[in-house]
Amino acid sequence: MALRKCPKCELNYLKPGETICHVCASAMKRRKTAAVEEEEVVMCSNCGEAPAVKGHDLCEECLREQKREAELELMADKLRADEADMPIEEDIDEEDSDEE
Repeated sequence: MALRKCPKCELNYLKPGETICHVCASAMKRRKTAAVEEEEVVMCSNCGEAPAVKGHDLCEECLREQKREAELELMADKLRADEADMPIEEDIDEEDSDEE
């Protein structure tokens, strides 16, 4: 069987059954490990103190607060809409006195 050179580095010879040499295989393994370790931790864009939840810009605490504020704003909007539909009691009293 003829010796073959590594297709990646073209320096080292391959043993039977290998696709790349042991030097290139070790280098690829180190790069994969380094890539996992270098995975960047994104900090919360609101508080900047805690890591952001994956897929969001905010941490778990800030997401909860944002949801709570949205719910409060929705309730306030509903109350304003209800108040706009209902006549104010002072207006009713004034109309009653005008009729007399």
